[in-house]
Amino acid sequence: MSVVKRSVSFDAELWDELVREAGAGPVSPLVNDALAHYLRRQRGLAAVAEYEAEYGAFTEEELAEADRVLDEAGVVDLTASSQRKRAKTPTGRATRRRA
Repeated sequence: MSVVKRSVSFDAELWDELVREAGAGPVSPLVNDALAHYLRRQRGLAAVAEYEAEYGAFTEEELAEADRVLDEAGVVDLTASSQRKRAKTPTGRATRRRA
């Protein structure tokens, strides 16, 4: 894989937290992984919006079934806690997110 170097700016507190998390190691792999995760999520949200534009919004039952399937498959929800919240897709529909 080729690598490109770019200059980017970060919130100072966020950067300090990232450096603490990385320890003595490089931060580039962590930033790269975060960007890859963000892009996968955006593609997923776009796919949901495209599906809903063609077939209509998912029902609460369909969303609950999707949550169940993802939970059974062991898909880790990094925002999980006991309280459920919904993130909005570009169409304004709620998606699976726990915070």
